[in-house]
Amino acid sequence: MGELKAFEHRAIGVKNPYNREALEAMLKATPARIATGRVGSRPPVDAWLSFRLDEASAKDAIWTRISDEFLTKNGVGLRVSTVCADKLDYVGHPEKGGILTKEAEAAILAHCKKGAQVQVFISEGLSSSAVMENLPDLLPALKHGFETAGITFGTPFYVDNGRVRLLNDVCRVLQPEVAIMLIGERPGLVTQTSLSAYLAYKAKMTDTDGERNCISNIYALGLNPMEAAATVVDMAKRMLDQKVSGVALKL
Repeated sequence: MGELKAFEHRAIGVKNPYNREALEAMLKATPARIATGRVGSRPPVDAWLSFRLDEASAKDAIWTRISDEFLTKNGVGLRVSTVCADKLDYVGHPEKGGILTKEAEAAILAHCKKGAQVQVFISEGLSSSAVMENLPDLLPALKHGFETAGITFGTPFYVDNGRVRLLNDVCRVLQPEVAIMLIGERPGLVTQTSLSAYLAYKAKMTDTDGERNCISNIYALGLNPMEAAATVVDMAKRMLDQKVSGVALKL
């Protein structure tokens, strides 16, 4: 039996490449799965193992539960849920991810101030990894940005099993001027830690994507959290000034 050894993730698998420097430059320029090489009609073992590792990371991003300790450490003291019974129910019934439980409504009203200019809340969505990777930098930067701008910032809270349309229900309960949802994006085989910020001005229960704005691809290899915070604050200020969001917002 041969000796087991670690494989190199995202290595150049092309044997004896004509221009290794060019392949290395391309690998640095994109997280895409390139230059994997082949063995006959099949991928090399290292490339296959790398694929399986990324697949496992994507599955973990969906099914891992964020701990209470992580939320507390990052300044999120309230955790509530949508009407989804569990993650399997969430995946199978997307519409449930947009509705708070009655217990969640009561807890939010008891914990958070109604009518803030800006209300931020967080949900893992389809990637808990995205929240755990980006929230420690993003949330403090958002809070600092809004406070510096003289904008009242509501108490952040976390919602298990949330979908983007939850913006409507949160606005119904807390009635902020601008609601901001930080949510994990659907993971892929390249990126498992990408986060999105969805913003809406005085969202109504009948609102659709046309009344919302999105800043996506927030992670280290995309829009880094500090730059994302500045972009979110600027967009929220425009919403407050123009009193509108979605396709009607002038950017």
